[in-house]
Amino acid sequence: MTQPPATHVQKAGATLTKGQRTRAEIVRRSAELMNRNGFLALPLSAVIEHTGIQKGGLYRHFESREALANEAFDCCVAAVRQRFEQGLQGKRTARERLLALVHAHVDADVDVPLPGGCPIMNSAVETDHTTDPAHISLRDRARAAMSGWHGMVQAIVRDGMARGQLRADLEPVQVATVFIACLEGAVLLTQLYRDASHMAAARAHLSSYIDWALVAQTMPAPHPKRAHFPGESL
Repeated sequence: MTQPPATHVQKAGATLTKGQRTRAEIVRRSAELMNRNGFLALPLSAVIEHTGIQKGGLYRHFESREALANEAFDCCVAAVRQRFEQGLQGKRTARERLLALVHAHVDADVDVPLPGGCPIMNSAVETDHTTDPAHISLRDRARAAMSGWHGMVQAIVRDGMARGQLRADLEPVQVATVFIACLEGAVLLTQLYRDASHMAAARAHLSSYIDWALVAQTMPAPHPKRAHFPGESL
């Protein structure tokens, strides 16, 4: 099961001081809890109990409760990005890269992509319909993270089109929206029902979508195996 990385704020090759290591560990432990219970909704007392640090110590490392929430969110997003980057390693064609994103969390059971679900979706729901500055700050972070994911899919599609691997008439923005909406919807259903078959159905559908709607067909492709959805009789 994927956990937020302990040193997401550490630059490659850098050595952290004791204070920096303590700060990174507070962020990691807070991220685990906040992604399940709300980045801003979680009581500070729960953060103190879970991290084992006193309130005064917490504020020595973070200027506010909201600052900790923002860094915890960034930590969760870094963990998801790490899974994507690991999945993309060694994948050369656009088809391989898109399928790698689809299957990046195949081993995560019902806790996809992290325990508590998708941090971007969680933050979007938590910060909706509010004008509170702390919520707006977190929502801006969620939008930036989603834009990064959306842009990643668009870039893969555009590169595949340029190389003749994907159909030349595709709309990369549209493809990215459909791609992400399917996965995020599956995350929601998986979390709501605690049933990983919803994510399995989405993966099967997107795999067929990639091969039949996106890939430039130079020869007839094998007929895809139809996905069976939860509750459907075989």
